[in-house]
Amino acid sequence: MEELKKFGLFIDDIYRLRVQDPSIATQKIELRHECLEYSRNLQHFKSLIHDFYKISKTFAKDVEVEKLRAIGTQNQLKTMSQHRQAEQQVCQSKIMEQTVKLERLKREYQYLQRTETEQQEIINIFLLNQ
Repeated sequence: MEELKKFGLFIDDIYRLRVQDPSIATQKIELRHECLEYSRNLQHFKSLIHDFYKISKTFAKDVEVEKLRAIGTQNQLKTMSQHRQAEQQVCQSKIMEQTVKLERLKREYQYLQRTETEQQEIINIFLLNQ
């Protein structure tokens, strides 16, 4: 057997003549199996990455839609707030107008009361003098 090894020939476990050392052949087979397993794991990993990419892309679209919806809602709230402020200013100006009108009417009422009182006095004096 040693003589065969000198020439690069080996005998394996089942007594076949080989050109390669059986331990190296076994290591090659093991390495090949490990490589195939690594390749399968890598393919599985690629599949997972692809699935993750699709899910994250869908999620990103959903987030973008919700972001746009939130911006739209914010704009509506701002518009409503501005509209409410405008209405409040209109109401305050109407209140001011009515307050001015009330003051004018109060002064007119007081004037008319004085006039009535004066006229009543004149009538009373006239009636007493007759």
